[in-house]
Amino acid sequence: MVNTRGIARLGMLAVGLGIGAAVASTPGTAAADSSSDWLSSVDSLVSGALPAPAGPSALNLDVSWDGYTLYDSGGSAYAYTGVAGNGNYDFAIASGADSTAVAQGGYFDSALANGTYALAEAGDSAKGATGSNFDFAEDIGNNPDPTTYPGAPDGAYAGAGSLIGGVDSTGTDSNDTAVDIGNNGVSTDTSFPGDGGNTGAFAGDGQLVGLSGSGNGDSAYDFGNNNGFGDGPAAVDGNYNFASQSGSTDGTNEGAFAAVGNNNTAVADTSYTDNGDGVFAGAGNGNFAEIDGPDNSIASAGGTTTVLNDPSTEVGNNSVAYILDPFGSTPDSALAGSTNSAAGSDDLAEVLFIHGNAAAQGADFLY
Repeated sequence: MVNTRGIARLGMLAVGLGIGAAVASTPGTAAADSSSDWLSSVDSLVSGALPAPAGPSALNLDVSWDGYTLYDSGGSAYAYTGVAGNGNYDFAIASGADSTAVAQGGYFDSALANGTYALAEAGDSAKGATGSNFDFAEDIGNNPDPTTYPGAPDGAYAGAGSLIGGVDSTGTDSNDTAVDIGNNGVSTDTSFPGDGGNTGAFAGDGQLVGLSGSGNGDSAYDFGNNNGFGDGPAAVDGNYNFASQSGSTDGTNEGAFAAVGNNNTAVADTSYTDNGDGVFAGAGNGNFAEIDGPDNSIASAGGTTTVLNDPSTEVGNNSVAYILDPFGSTPDSALAGSTNSAAGSDDLAEVLFIHGNAAAQGADFLY
């Protein structure tokens, strides 16, 4: 993203406090002996110990509301809410070196970015867009310089696909929430696509993660550090999907994923280093998948789809895949719902307190 704007600098001065005593002496008068003067002793102790007054420095804070700049510290932080006086009442705060917060393309969108290269985008960045309302994006943590890796900038995205450079899906993307708390970075994995990018929290339009289909009322929460490409939770391509991830990732396409359907929930309380591993709930409606267990455990609940946004191919509903193995050391797996060749709904696969691999797939009411 290239930002061009006039910057007014605000300098902050810190004033040091000095302590000392001086006693004047003139001929013919008595003068205090500095060798026994306790104030002079204090002065000798603290002399040079206090810091010199600081010079001007930038705060890296920018605040924007309804297109107006409410505060600009003069640093490299950038907040944007569209053309001044647009009447959408969007709000954005960027704090940190090279941080960016953008809220636009709908009513009452909000974006908060706090950290070096932190990025939060909410709403819709397509020209003339108006249909993405009440979206909220927050990125707290440090990200790498986006010019140093191949993917899209890491951060939090809530709303339409154009926020990340995609094409907006048909329909609105409103009431979406994306929160990314933790640091993002490049991966130690050198396989395709390598390095980093497209990592953080994503809620709303499927175009945010390379799918299609609008999303409303979706929520994605990320608590942990991610190093890689395409990592982090995504709740997209459907309505009222929820994805939460608490743990770290290092690799490609890892995390919690609730998508391609409605009312799906994916929760990952674990960490990942194996490419493609994570928690999935979707390709249908009302699916639930959760892991509280060893690193690199996988859980999948729902269906498969051959044609995106075609309900007839979203063939897995109301299935549950659950792993509760908090003291385990070997990865577990739980798979419920459809396979690539057979539909399955209302299935239950669970692993409880002991290492295991559970599967209930390919038919209805399996457990």
